[in-house]
Amino acid sequence: MKRLMSISISVILAASALLCGCSDEKKPETSQVSYTAEVQEATETTVKTTGGKIHIEDGTLGDIWITELDGVRKNSLDNSAFTADNTFKYYSENGKAASKEGIDVSSYSGSIDWKKVKSSGVDFVMVRLGGRGYGESGEMYPDEKALDYIQGARNEGIKVGAYFFSQAVSIDEAVEEANFCHELLGDIKLDYPLAYDWEIIKNDDARTDKVTATEATECARAFCEAVKSFGYIPMIYSPSRELYFKYDLTRLADYEIWYCEYSEVPVFYYQFSMWQYSSTGKVDGIEGSVDLNIAFSNVSDYAK
Repeated sequence: MKRLMSISISVILAASALLCGCSDEKKPETSQVSYTAEVQEATETTVKTTGGKIHIEDGTLGDIWITELDGVRKNSLDNSAFTADNTFKYYSENGKAASKEGIDVSSYSGSIDWKKVKSSGVDFVMVRLGGRGYGESGEMYPDEKALDYIQGARNEGIKVGAYFFSQAVSIDEAVEEANFCHELLGDIKLDYPLAYDWEIIKNDDARTDKVTATEATECARAFCEAVKSFGYIPMIYSPSRELYFKYDLTRLADYEIWYCEYSEVPVFYYQFSMWQYSSTGKVDGIEGSVDLNIAFSNVSDYAK
């Protein structure tokens, strides 16, 4: 669907409505997607909720209450079905494996011996394609090792997905980032999703500091719809803080969620298909620490 697309935005999200209590080369020529949008300001939230209050003991946020969202699938994972060895976590269902084990990498990972990585038990890798700086200029940049990582992993039979570190402050910028990813990938097809990694920058000033919940949600939607039009599986990477308080998940219910929580078991209330559970993993073939992930094959087709 490489054509002009239009989305109408009418949802306004207030974080308080959800909470009671709490990362010179010439690029191939490719088609681009653009969006036009009308943003309607409002004074009250139009987030769809059931009205139910849910108590959660979040490993990062602590003891919190949320208002349950209507139409957003709930987390159906059985936390007693997780097992682990010295490297990875695993998930099973009815006595059968129901997960794939993976890592995510960027140029900070350095030189990687993909043969050793494969032998260590890695099924998939999420590769950073690039990002946008969180300074005022917000310039985008490619990850210099992204394409080499993709090719190296593929050569060893490791399935590949990707992500982009976003600092978009508008729908136009989010779509620009999706186009940037498409240009970098060219004809490369991904096995796993292409994720939108928009994060609140802590302990520093960032161009996204004043982005509202509504704007953050619509930027995520715009990126996901754009990458979907290019044939990728759209995904949103986020820890619980953004998922509960910055995004209106009723507007993002059609997209895969890559959830970040460094804990023994995940406690996020809503459904997610990938979980980043450690930033200090050790995998043969990579010097230093690496992020560890698990994808649930009983939740999403891409992980089967």
